[in-house]
Amino acid sequence: MTRREVESRYRDAVMGRIWIIVSPVLLLLIYTFVFGVVLKSRWGSDQDTFSFALTLFAGLLLNGILAEGLSRAPGIVPGNVNLVKKLVFPLEILPVTPILAAFINSALGYLVLIVFLVIKGVAPGWPVILLPLMLLPFLLCVTGLAWFLSGLGVYVRDTGQFVQFLLILLLFISPVFYPLSSLPPAVQPYLYMNPLTVPVEMVRAVLFDSPLPEFGVIALYCAVSTLVFLLGLAWFRRVQEGFADVL
Repeated sequence: MTRREVESRYRDAVMGRIWIIVSPVLLLLIYTFVFGVVLKSRWGSDQDTFSFALTLFAGLLLNGILAEGLSRAPGIVPGNVNLVKKLVFPLEILPVTPILAAFINSALGYLVLIVFLVIKGVAPGWPVILLPLMLLPFLLCVTGLAWFLSGLGVYVRDTGQFVQFLLILLLFISPVFYPLSSLPPAVQPYLYMNPLTVPVEMVRAVLFDSPLPEFGVIALYCAVSTLVFLLGLAWFRRVQEGFADVL
């Protein structure tokens, strides 16, 4: 189902699967022009335009996974009514499919980012191989939230509208467009409540040798992500008993 999800995006396209690689490259060029050339944004006085674009791109790829998973979640079950009526079909995999598809696209985006880093002469060190492992807690958190929103979306159809505004809020209160250190120390702890903050900081620590979050923060994030995953699954299985009647 994940493979079908990925291929359906490029079905009947003239360039076909080539878009999987072309899309992140075009996005990187757009971010470079808009934020680096037009807005002249920087993370530091000594950072050039292209370096800022790569730093921004690393965070936006993670936001893409969160946005794809949560925006699709409220309507994923009503959009597959035929599968709801099949008692042998595990409905839990429906919200997971777009998340895995988004993860594949983001993984290719990170490969493109690493290639540009090498071209720029800044080759990431060996910790880059740990990148998939570092993203695992983030994927668990997004999956748990997607299960919760998928179950809620069947009964409350306004959920999808609310999620769109929530995603915009999460994006702008995360260190995607600005470094966490630019905020007052009293405000910084609150940003760790955002599911994007810790994974964005960890990814940039691996790719750009920026400071890694404290071990206690990472451990707490892993524990909370696991709890969200388990609670989301329990909620989805609890409410799915009424899906067929509602739909």
